[in-house]
Amino acid sequence: MSQPCAIADCKRTSRALCHCCQQDLCREHLNEHDDFLNEQLNPFADEINQLSDQINHIDVKSLRDRFREQLNEYRIESYRKIDRYVDEKQRQLDEFINKKLNNQIESINHVKTIIKHLIDNQDTTTKDLNSISSTIQSIRREISQFEYKSIELNINPLEIDDRLIQIEDENIKRDFNLSTLMPPVHVINRPPENSNPLISNNRVLLTYHENQLCLLNQDMTITKSIPWPHGWIWDMCWSATLSRFFIITLTEIFTLNENSMVLEHIVTKDNHSLCSCTCSDVSFYVTTNELSSTVCEFSLLPTIELINRWQPADLCGANEMIQDMVFHKGTLAFIIDNQTSSMKRMELRLVQTFEQVWSIQFDLVDPLHTAYRLCLFNYNEWIVIDWKSAQLFYITKDGQIKSTCVYEPIPYRCCQFGSNILAISARNSINFHRI
Repeated sequence: MSQPCAIADCKRTSRALCHCCQQDLCREHLNEHDDFLNEQLNPFADEINQLSDQINHIDVKSLRDRFREQLNEYRIESYRKIDRYVDEKQRQLDEFINKKLNNQIESINHVKTIIKHLIDNQDTTTKDLNSISSTIQSIRREISQFEYKSIELNINPLEIDDRLIQIEDENIKRDFNLSTLMPPVHVINRPPENSNPLISNNRVLLTYHENQLCLLNQDMTITKSIPWPHGWIWDMCWSATLSRFFIITLTEIFTLNENSMVLEHIVTKDNHSLCSCTCSDVSFYVTTNELSSTVCEFSLLPTIELINRWQPADLCGANEMIQDMVFHKGTLAFIIDNQTSSMKRMELRLVQTFEQVWSIQFDLVDPLHTAYRLCLFNYNEWIVIDWKSAQLFYITKDGQIKSTCVYEPIPYRCCQFGSNILAISARNSINFHRI
């Protein structure tokens, strides 16, 4: 039995069943439906052509040169470290040789003194002669051993750990779930009034501890530290381009050299209150601590200077504030607090246009507007921290909540340290979890 056409107000009898939408359609509406579906391909064709054009215009040489420059800087700095190490061993060797010579000279002078005393007193005995002879023989042996046997240098071959330089590989991305987070393998206790930010460049981790800026190695041991007299730290980030850490307070910007531990104050013309910071390969970004937050972009080379001020209307409304921001692979991830709804969301946007890639709303009402913080995790994924509810949110690369957990003690910040450590800055400690 024939069926009527499924299109409203059409009185014609259907001639076919459209298998893609399971509708009975007349010949005319079937053709329209078919034409409509085919037309939907045109925007996709245009978009894929744009992407094809974009990838064909990527300056591969410039991209390769930029990363080779980083490797070359690493090579140069490694040579410097070897030179400093060998120079120090040469200094120790000189010190050792001088000490040996001085000891022998003192022994010779001591025997000279004894001989002179005996000559002056004309009271030499056989025992004195035997003692002097024995001492001279001993000095002669020591000089001969020192002169001809030389000094034993135990020089071990330099072994290079292949993990020193790691090229991102999604094949070693870990299948992780917050519900399986194991107890910390290491804990650094500290006072609760400490500034909470911490950041890693995978070689070392920078944090604040007992009025000091401290660098921790992969063994979670403090290797370097300098005093920090500049007040509460709001955020930190790492610049691979400059090989320096950026540190911001409410009103000031500093850089820290990992090797020399020299702290430099960056003078800017603006007097904004600052909230968060992050770095790309070419720029340093900070957000202002105010409603309708601004994103300020600074060049990294040749000098650190303000070059752009971004305030896209669709990013942060008049009643909203950016609480955190992290750059990753041509995108900026934001935590945005809505002061009217008292709710927060995370957004991922393209860094050049601020076009939204995805957005996720957190279903927690926060009338006090406490800050959420986020960190890049497991290559292209994210962890968001809500210290008010003591929750961690694990966010996938496409903006989905994969897992959550309540963390004790109260968490404030976190960062991935190397490929297998999650460092969490908590109320009274820094906790290191193996992942």
